[in-house]
Order: sequence, then C-alpha cells, then structure tokens
Amino acid sequence: MSSSSPRELPGDARAPRPAEPISVIGDGPKAGRDASAGAPASSAGSPQQARRERRRQEARRTILDAAESLVIESHGSDFSIRALGERSGYSAPTVYHYFGDKEGLIEALLDERVSRLAEELERVAPTGDAQADLRAMLLAYFHFSADNPNVTRLMTTLSRKGESREPDAMRRVKDRIGGAVDRFGESGRLGVFDRDSAGRVLWALAYGLVSLRVSQPEFILDDRFVERALDALFLGMAEMENPS
Repeated sequence: MSSSSPRELPGDARAPRPAEPISVIGDGPKAGRDASAGAPASSAGSPQQARRERRRQEARRTILDAAESLVIESHGSDFSIRALGERSGYSAPTVYHYFGDKEGLIEALLDERVSRLAEELERVAPTGDAQADLRAMLLAYFHFSADNPNVTRLMTTLSRKGESREPDAMRRVKDRIGGAVDRFGESGRLGVFDRDSAGRVLWALAYGLVSLRVSQPEFILDDRFVERALDALFLGMAEMENPS
C-alpha cells in the first residue's frame, strides 16, 4: 500500500449499523450509537493493548477533525466518505468501523464538539446570585464560542442545511443555561417578562454576540462590549414596567 493510500487499522471491518431517530428534547439517553461508538473502553492490560487504544483514539480524532473541515467547506454533510478518506488518510472500512455510517459520524462529531462547550459551562460555579450566575454562564458561552469558532460554524452550517440535530451533549448545555434562566426567573428581576420570553431575549442577545464575534470579529473589539450589552439588558428587563 502506498503512503498516500487511506489507512486501515488491523482488525477493522466495515460494520454499518441501522440509522436511529435523531434525539429531541425530552428523550432519554440513547441506548444505541453515541459519540463513543466503536471506541473500546480504555484497557488497563498490556502495553500492546494500551498502544492499540492510543492508535484508535488518534484515528477517531483525525477522522472527526477531517469531517469537521469537510462539513464547513461543503456547507453541510454533502461530502463523500471517499473524500473523508482522502482528507483523513483512513479508509472507508475504518470510518465505518468507528462510526457505523455517515449519520453516526455526524452525530459523533457534533456530540464531541458540543461536549467541550458543556464542560466549559459546567465549570461555572454558582454564587447564590441568580443574575450574576446567569451572566457568568452567558459569558462562558460567548468566550468558548469566540475561542472555538469552528464549533459555532459547524452547528450553524448544519442548521442552515436543514440538518438540525441535537446531540446528547446539547442536553447538558441546555440544562446548564436553562437552569440558570430558571433561577433568574425565580429571583423576581424579570420585570414584565415571563421566564420563557426572558430566556428567548437573553439567548437572542448571546447568540447574536457570538455570531458577530465569529463572522465579524472587528465588530466586537473587547470583552467589555459583551459585558455591557448583557448588563444593559438585565437592567432594562428589571426596570421595564407594564404599559398603563
């Protein structure tokens, strides 16, 4: 095999699995394919097993990185497994071994990327001040998205193509931000807004700031712009009164 041929790992075989319904809010954890599909659990056995595990994890990372770039370049998932093999250096059987099929690959890619955001939000420690906690959560979301623009581009690109998906990791993101919004709603500082409308307004601002930061970075020059925008919205919500 030439050095430019896609690689196959020893023992890999094509083993496609049937497609499963895309998860939606309220569904329980999927019993089937997930972000770690095809990746064996870490082994505490021999050095050979450890090396094999490292090689498999490296293969998954390389394939996912290549898939991410192809999604962004093709403005969706309209790329072929052959193109993925050429980009990643791994053969189609290896891709199928780890991810089952193309749908499994896209699900694993989204779940792995969104998991990074979930982990960042889970690091935000509560202070007991509902508004300060929600502010910190939204700032953490903004900073992560600014530092990892490809994650935002990935999700936005798939949504534009009508391929909206909700990976399991998105539940963790929604639980964190949604919980912070709930506590803020219970704090009595919503003004004329109810919990749902307040959440939509806050999310519209946060998502808009992220979109500007990713697409027009010169528009947002420093973090103070984002902090002041959030503070202005919080202040306006608290002071807005019902029309007489």
